[in-house]
Amino acid sequence: MSVIISLMMTKVKETSQPKKVLLGLSGGVDSTASAALLKAQGFEVSAVTLDTWQEGEGDRQRVDRAAHSAALLNIPHVILDVREAFYDNVVLAFVNEWRQGLTPNPCVMCNPDFKFKKMFELADKLGCPYVATGHYARIKQDGERSWLYRASHRPQDQSYFLYRLPETWLERIRFPLGDKTKEDARHIAAATSDPVAGQKDSQDICFLGPGKLRDFLNQHGLEEQEGAFVNRAGEPIGTHQGSWRYTVGQRRHLGQAFGSRMTVLSIDHRKNIVVLGTEEDAQMAELELVDFIGSHPLPPFFEAEAQLRSQGKTLPVTVHLDDSQRRATVRFIQATRLSSPGQSLVLYEGDRVLGGGIVATMSLNP
Repeated sequence: MSVIISLMMTKVKETSQPKKVLLGLSGGVDSTASAALLKAQGFEVSAVTLDTWQEGEGDRQRVDRAAHSAALLNIPHVILDVREAFYDNVVLAFVNEWRQGLTPNPCVMCNPDFKFKKMFELADKLGCPYVATGHYARIKQDGERSWLYRASHRPQDQSYFLYRLPETWLERIRFPLGDKTKEDARHIAAATSDPVAGQKDSQDICFLGPGKLRDFLNQHGLEEQEGAFVNRAGEPIGTHQGSWRYTVGQRRHLGQAFGSRMTVLSIDHRKNIVVLGTEEDAQMAELELVDFIGSHPLPPFFEAEAQLRSQGKTLPVTVHLDDSQRRATVRFIQATRLSSPGQSLVLYEGDRVLGGGIVATMSLNP
């Protein structure tokens, strides 16, 4: 090797700096595997764990697992106590939406409005140009634009929960598991000798214990009050203990038998009335979205594929945006089963996320 080439290589080694990334380390297998992947890719990884409010004994076990993972990986680790802010901004917002007769999805709003926001604030303080999490999703460049895409492995895809992330953040976000399966993540975490590799996946709302939703809402001021079940003609067919205990589309655990399977078609929370019908009645042709967010400016009319649940099937639709691009009318090519007001509908073009919004009203089939 010539002296000149050797000096050039030395200069590169001396001047090249590893890319700094702040990773959200949750104490689960996905973020631990992400940390290992980022290190292998040459990133200088720092980690943050958000100590959030949780019903009961709190979040301490998860935070301790995250600290243990960071120690095994030998990466700097910060624990942010955000319990009060999380309770005020996420938990109480969730309760208030139930009180308004909605069925909220807290993760959809928490990601952009709280968790990623906190991580970007810290990343800027630490001088980290990038932020990473263990979500299963991808980000791709199309010219000068950054777009959110589904994960390569559809069963793990979490893009539905991330559609509200702004492009300015997408440019700085890294999702190391975007092209990995859950089994890949477990193998990667196991290679670090971290017992979190065998951790069960969490399925419920992060701040609630399993099956405790009704008790939790009751403790937060949603009181039991007898009301009427009525049919589509408005005729009473039974009683219930509070309309807030039900969601549109619900067909199980209605609290009484009706002689045939019934489905919640609509709810009037002000009058404490729950309208029931058959499963055939529970079909809609059109819905209205509010608080719509497009990944980029969209035309006033376009075709897309709509997803109403995190792992739901995509359905062909036409979309009309109003002049503000904050409200949308979505018409299904074929009638589909009801959603619930307060849930999200996310629009896709293939695997690319176009945008989405919050379900406000639905038009039942006649």
